[in-house]
Amino acid sequence: MTAAGPPGSGMAGLLRPHTLAWGALWFVVVVLFTAGVGVIQAAGTAGQMPPLTSGTQPVVRPVDPVDPPSSAPEPPRLVDVVNTG
Repeated sequence: MTAAGPPGSGMAGLLRPHTLAWGALWFVVVVLFTAGVGVIQAAGTAGQMPPLTSGTQPVVRPVDPVDPPSSAPEPPRLVDVVNTG
């Protein structure tokens, strides 16, 4: 024999309108997101998407291979003070 629980427990508690509304909202969100990803992939495959990189070229001065520019500080140099010879 089973004892009856409080009202709203069991399967009836899972099927409340509030719970069903949230479940339906998440279902719609997942379906729309998946459909959006599919549309973007299909457009990319068909060549209808703009490139992800900019069409402009940055204007920088050429890098000197002998002395590359750096704004970082130089690492500390180890000095052997015990063996000075």
